Amino acid sequence: MALRRKPSRAVTEFGALSAVFSLLLGAASFGGPACAQAPDPSNSTKVLNLTTFATFSTISNSGAIDLQHSHDGSGRVFVSTNEGKIHAFSSTGASLGTFLDVAAPGVLPGFTHQGSFTTRGLTYMAFHPDYASRGASGEGKLYTITDVAPSSTANNTYTAVGLSTAPGSIISKYAITEWTVDASNSNQIDTSSRREVMRLEISGPSVNTHSVGQLSFNPFAKPGDADYGNLYIPLGDMHNQGQVPNWQHVQDADNPFGKILRINPLRDGDHAYSVPADNPLNDGGDFLDNDGNTEEIFAWGFRYPQNLSFARDANGDARLVVFDIGADDFEEVNLVDRGDNHGWTTYDGPAAGNASTTLHLPTGSTLEFPATVFDHEIPVTPGARPIGGNTAVTGGFVVSDPNDPDFKNQLVFGELARGAFFHADFDELVAADATDTQATMYLMNVSIDGGTPGAFRDLIDQPRGDQRFGVDESGRLYVFSKRTGEDIIYRTDLIANQNAYAGDYNDDGAVDLADYTVWRDNLGAPAGTLANDVDGGVIDVDHYNSWRTIYALSGSATPHFESAVVPEPASIVIAAGLLAVVAFAGRRRESPSSALQ
Repeated sequence: MALRRKPSRAVTEFGALSAVFSLLLGAASFGGPACAQAPDPSNSTKVLNLTTFATFSTISNSGAIDLQHSHDGSGRVFVSTNEGKIHAFSSTGASLGTFLDVAAPGVLPGFTHQGSFTTRGLTYMAFHPDYASRGASGEGKLYTITDVAPSSTANNTYTAVGLSTAPGSIISKYAITEWTVDASNSNQIDTSSRREVMRLEISGPSVNTHSVGQLSFNPFAKPGDADYGNLYIPLGDMHNQGQVPNWQHVQDADNPFGKILRINPLRDGDHAYSVPADNPLNDGGDFLDNDGNTEEIFAWGFRYPQNLSFARDANGDARLVVFDIGADDFEEVNLVDRGDNHGWTTYDGPAAGNASTTLHLPTGSTLEFPATVFDHEIPVTPGARPIGGNTAVTGGFVVSDPNDPDFKNQLVFGELARGAFFHADFDELVAADATDTQATMYLMNVSIDGGTPGAFRDLIDQPRGDQRFGVDESGRLYVFSKRTGEDIIYRTDLIANQNAYAGDYNDDGAVDLADYTVWRDNLGAPAGTLANDVDGGVIDVDHYNSWRTIYALSGSATPHFESAVVPEPASIVIAAGLLAVVAFAGRRRESPSSALQ
């Protein structure tokens, strides 16, 4: 089913691939600014409160890169590090040991780890949405992306960005690998299960800089939806500091670089993976081939789309949010749809860029601009003097504060070097995306463990912030940084609705008062009784709190059961009577036809 397109644009459906390639060869080049620059970040009164959740150590300052959860109701979170380890933690922050160590002898042949740079070692990971679905093909499956040793000597002169079939010495490789959890130990991967899904081979200089990004599945896709089980793989342009004489490869369709790929990573017969039928360039050809058409491409025209996440707009549609690290002028937050071209290098953010590159706009594709940007001279805290220097966007999730009615549906993201934190209203971002303008972003202070608010890098006593974001199974937002010395993971008060059905205990498509009744009627029942249970275990007050968190995001009133024990039956009867007078207002989940599919 077709991906949601922007309502303000008249676009055609994807035509015959012969037309696609004729357009690829003869597309027009655009010059001049396409849309207005964003205003400077405004000052926010919101303070991002961070509370220490867990601490662990790594070798050689090889810090935390990614935080994920396993979709299994355990409440666990998992943190990957450059050195090759994935650490597991309980819902209370207790260490559960090493989930996977790809650097251990014999586990991942060719694995390389070079210091603490994000993409030089183990980087990002993603749990299959069927991880906890017994008997499903994705049961127990984890995917990682790692730096692996090249097959040839480095070539000091640029020849080509390409695949193993393209000219030029291959000087870097990245492997996407599938792993399966140990059947006898849920806190450990069975390392003998290793299966390579995809290997990306790159030639040219500085290829470790703008390389691989954050793996992700669409959390809002439901079994049976076209996008369910599809893995999104962001890849940068592979180069830095103007070392490439011609950036045309980012716009060309014959390679995966400067693109976001989308695949189904499960084995498909003789193929290591499959390509979704509605990928914009899917012509049924061989994968990652050299026929001028990379079927895996979902969208293109990016410099370094290192981070991405998903959120729902006001219509209930799932939107892909991509944080693209810019060049000399702009850091970008993009809303990305299937077939979008985001312009690099013909455009840098909302402004004209490299006029020597030619845009590729096949039938049905559109040139898109960021929903918000910031430049390379920004303050670190509200009211502070702007500071110039190296700049890189990092993101980020759309969150709400259940205890603050004025902080709803805000995209929280940051800037890596200075350690700045921002938020922007997601509805405004969606509106800006539809009109090729940029929404206002707001600069926040940070507080750690109840301390005085200030700049994050000052609070951790480091020259850089290097902050990252993740969410647990309940949607709670976490912040962590490889610069904290002890690799501290912080928890926030903010909640992202990243589970399509959390709290929908009667499985009717809405999180509403009817789900409270189902919870009430099943107190004390065994695990597995409730539909869409993200907490696991005997049905208790934790399940109520999960429902209440999502239901409260609709702005509806809820009863408060704050004790650590299940409320007495009399309390439940009284609460039920009170609930009868509360307006019936639920937070609907979208129908399959409206999702990112």
